[in-house]
Amino acid sequence: MKSIPFFAGLGMTAFLSSCSVYHSAPIDLNAEEASWKEASRVDTHISVTRNQARQIGLVMNPDLNKARLKLASSNEAAKQSGWWNDPSFSWDIEQVLQENTLNMSGSLGFTIPVTGLPALEKKVAEQYKEADFWTLRQAELDFLSSLDQAWSKLAVTQRRKAVIRERLDAVRQENGVIEKLIGAGEVEFSSRQVASQRMNDAIRELQTVTETELEQKMELVRLMGLHPSAARKLGFLTGQGFQLPAAVPAPGPAALASAPKIKAQLATYATTETLFKTEIRRQYPELELGPSFTRDDGEKEVGGEIGFNLPLWNRNRKAIAEARGTRNLSRQETIQLWKTELFNARQLDASQQMVLRHCRTELQRMESFASSVRTMEKLHGIGEASLLELAENRHQLYESRLAFLDNLDKLLAIQAQLRYLTHANLQSK
Repeated sequence: MKSIPFFAGLGMTAFLSSCSVYHSAPIDLNAEEASWKEASRVDTHISVTRNQARQIGLVMNPDLNKARLKLASSNEAAKQSGWWNDPSFSWDIEQVLQENTLNMSGSLGFTIPVTGLPALEKKVAEQYKEADFWTLRQAELDFLSSLDQAWSKLAVTQRRKAVIRERLDAVRQENGVIEKLIGAGEVEFSSRQVASQRMNDAIRELQTVTETELEQKMELVRLMGLHPSAARKLGFLTGQGFQLPAAVPAPGPAALASAPKIKAQLATYATTETLFKTEIRRQYPELELGPSFTRDDGEKEVGGEIGFNLPLWNRNRKAIAEARGTRNLSRQETIQLWKTELFNARQLDASQQMVLRHCRTELQRMESFASSVRTMEKLHGIGEASLLELAENRHQLYESRLAFLDNLDKLLAIQAQLRYLTHANLQSK
């Protein structure tokens, strides 16, 4: 008899040790910021390339880390799913007062999942895990696309800033010469007004582009997941020129079908299919089996119990209807997503071709204006062209350069979106 409490205590200890326990996770915002700042610390002024910015962002971007946590949670849920229901135990004691006897009865019940619900639960968990895996892959593509767009915008802005500075220096020199010519009576005063207006416009454009450059740098720092204090010592090796990039091929239907976004939606749809099957299975009864023990008036009896629900009128009708509706809605969303991605790829490709034509046209105009400037500089050097004529040609070249950079900015943004619609173009990047 002494062994009974011992083994009962041993069993209870083993049971409690296998149970999950709660661990608090308090949030200390100051400590979190200090940790973030330390991870983002830049000791000296450094400049990073686009590939380095990608690598940093793939590790520190908060949206990607959130997607990774979700996938880790799905992995753990998949490992812990598919278990049978725990057995039930009951023990009744009755004292018969008149006869001073003690009657007892007990039973142990096991639910036998003849409908296969644990297997379906395991399948649903695996499908959720697959959906989260492809969602993470899509989040990585979205991050790379956003970073490339932000990088190209900063690169074009820095090139635009250099063009404006170069033009501003030239205008200042031209204004100094025009002042002397006005003093000598060789040009009219209205020429000075035109030159002054162009210089003022260039100054305002330089201020605007400097503000834009700061905003775009901070956007890159944000995408990389760094603390804002890192922006003070962090530079970006953009080196954008006036070269026209090659066209990015648009993915076809087969490539789009293997895109992470489509695969994640297909996995989600498969989940709703399995959940629909699960609710249909729930209308059928599960089998409950187990041994029983009874002590009545000193007589001991051992037997067994069997039980199940009778599916007469409920039959899980409401849950089945809801699961069917969810499945149908998910099917429509999957088809619509495919159509949207196909349309988006075609639209981006058409926009790329159009902006490429604009860039080529502006590039030809820019080369023509550059040739005219070189000719006018030679003529001005031998006294065959005036400074005002040369200044006009330089201003046309300046405007053509800015126009080309505007079109190039649009083109690079479109190509960054095309490049990351699928995994197809990642090997060369």
